[in-house]
Amino acid sequence: MSRVAILDNSNTFQSHITGENFKMNYNVKTIEYTDSIQVRTYKKPITVNNKIHLPQTKPKVRKETHTRTLSQIAHSEKSSVNRTINQIYAISRANKWEYFITLTIDPALLNNTDFNLVSEKLNIWTNNLKKRYAPDLKYIIVPELHKDKRKWHFHGLFSNIGSMPLSFSGKTCIGKFVYDYAKKPYATKVYNLPLWKYGFSTATQIKDSSRASSYITKYITKDVSRILQNQHRYLSSQNCEKPIEKVYNVDYNELTRIYSKYLSQLSYMSDVELPSASQEIIYMEFNKNGSQGSPIDFSILEPKEETTHTSQCIEDIEKSKKEQEELAVKMKDKTQSLTNHILTGKEHIKQLRELKAFLKDNPDMTKVYADLPIDFLIMQTKRKIYLEEEKLANEQNRQDSNDFIPCNEIPF
Repeated sequence: MSRVAILDNSNTFQSHITGENFKMNYNVKTIEYTDSIQVRTYKKPITVNNKIHLPQTKPKVRKETHTRTLSQIAHSEKSSVNRTINQIYAISRANKWEYFITLTIDPALLNNTDFNLVSEKLNIWTNNLKKRYAPDLKYIIVPELHKDKRKWHFHGLFSNIGSMPLSFSGKTCIGKFVYDYAKKPYATKVYNLPLWKYGFSTATQIKDSSRASSYITKYITKDVSRILQNQHRYLSSQNCEKPIEKVYNVDYNELTRIYSKYLSQLSYMSDVELPSASQEIIYMEFNKNGSQGSPIDFSILEPKEETTHTSQCIEDIEKSKKEQEELAVKMKDKTQSLTNHILTGKEHIKQLRELKAFLKDNPDMTKVYADLPIDFLIMQTKRKIYLEEEKLANEQNRQDSNDFIPCNEIPF
């Protein structure tokens, strides 16, 4: 969901979209929201395995079903809840919200126990709002179960409501407590949504968008996750912004120096231990100062002298490539001399061994000589040398001083 860039302050940059498989470690993650930037520091570096698998047509193999233990089921449910909460929190924190809304369903008008039916009506309602009243409407809506674990109602965050009508209910609220306007006129006003025809509705203005984002995630519980298994557990508009995530690999001593410089400007800090993963994460949050952005210059975590280093790397790569090409031409000439010119056996073996050593030092050139069986040629040449030496020795032993070759067999 989030846009991610992977940075390594060892003066390298790795794109997260590549066709090659690579591994990279990072120990710092920054997540940029509308009003703040969160920094996560990992005690144990995280390893990224990045490989794009091309789709392949493979025959479907039916997987064997194994009975899961109670602990495995509990762990799966907890992980599912956490994933949904993190997704809702990321979207809600990345946007600025204006109203907190609550939508209930009257069972006389709509079956409030049928989640699919209610979700369909809610989706139609939000689409109509965008078409008729608020084309730039942003929203994220989450379901909540009643205490009977059967009936549903919804809560949501809205912004850019355009000309969507609101009617004052005559009530105000402070937190969860509701008062008559006459008694608490200074409190937050409670509005109704006349366009919601399926039940009761309320809308209150949001003063702290980040607190509202944290508050709305509390409605995602284990019961909701269990009932809505393999279903969408929230509804969000397509124009919602996504947080920008960046990860870095920074020396821990350097991190200590950086953090000590800005500790006084922290708005939030928390230390979370994960014994099962042997991991410890430090969460720090820095508020943005209006249009000036974050008080911290996060460029200090980014690669230093990236342009100079990148150009130097390119030059080194080009130089190495050129040297390999020149060496390949020389070795190719030697290879051609092996086939086009008559050499002694020892010279042949010497050149073959030089070529073998060259390919060992330059594995990238192996494909060029893929059609040349070097080991076989060395073995074949050795055998020819041995046969020639044996033949020469036999001829010298058979010749006498008068160059007469005696015959021991009877000719007739």
